[in-house]
Amino acid sequence: MRLFKVFCLVLGLIVVSASTAPAQVAGKWGFGGFISYTNPLFTFGERFNGGVDKWGLTASYVSNSRITMEAEYHHAEMDNGALANGAFTWSPKALTAKQYRSADINPNSAYTNRFNSVLLSGLWFFNADRSMDEGSFSPYIVVGGGFYDHKTVADNIIWPGQSPTDAGNVDATFVDVQGDLLPQVVMDRQEDTRTAVTAALGLGMEAFLTPTIALDLRARYHFILSELRPYDAWGLDKAFPLQMYDLSAGFKFYFWE
Repeated sequence: MRLFKVFCLVLGLIVVSASTAPAQVAGKWGFGGFISYTNPLFTFGERFNGGVDKWGLTASYVSNSRITMEAEYHHAEMDNGALANGAFTWSPKALTAKQYRSADINPNSAYTNRFNSVLLSGLWFFNADRSMDEGSFSPYIVVGGGFYDHKTVADNIIWPGQSPTDAGNVDATFVDVQGDLLPQVVMDRQEDTRTAVTAALGLGMEAFLTPTIALDLRARYHFILSELRPYDAWGLDKAFPLQMYDLSAGFKFYFWE
């Protein structure tokens, strides 16, 4: 609810500014691309680590010196998730409990997440007299909303609920250095997939290298109304909502209307 109030406040500022700001740079169109360092947060962050795993394309329209409207497509990939590399406890025999990692036993284990997403944003620039002259720069607030389509897949993950008999039926000679049987039965492939409504809020800086080429830097927080199922054996609660932040760097190319 607090995020929604902030979102509405910033959106209101953008709407008001669109009718009052001067228009020295109005009418320009632009396109660009970026890469991002993305870091999942909270229950989502318990499953995947951060990394430079996101890239995207943007199309922009400069409404006036204060406001730029932007459409964005981005793709993100998150690999080496907790089900493959996180530890679970299993008993190869009575009164014995050991820690295992699926990827150590089955190299084909994978827990991955993919985003293919569309976002519409408004950029509100602090400089009322913003220009696009070479060497000029302008900080801004960015607020947006859209649809994030994600597919989270658990494949060839060792099943912690198997019994020693189940494991022995696969290969009774597959043992560790102590001679204890290793778990071998894998879970069926599992997918969490959804196209979810999302809000994004952040700060950025646009710096013009030439009158038509700008470096764009920004940091954003993303709030995604989607969920991932719990996995009790790994101590993973249901992840809802999915939250993350990213740090992006890219270039924009502007041309006349």
